[in-house]
Amino acid sequence: MTVIQLLVFYKVQNKSKLAKKLNVCRSTITGWEKNGIPPRTQATFEVLTNGKLKADRQALAP
Repeated sequence: MTVIQLLVFYKVQNKSKLAKKLNVCRSTITGWEKNGIPPRTQATFEVLTNGKLKADRQALAP
């Protein structure tokens, strides 16, 4: 999953609004863009969205 997918899913226009919607710092969103969304966070989003957003299964593998 990518930050772009989160922006689209949550219907926000920019990273600042996404950060506010997710209750995280904007720097967290920037970090996700640079380094990818952490596997556990992706799994959480998949559960919270009832599977509408999909975690990267390769990132979840040990």
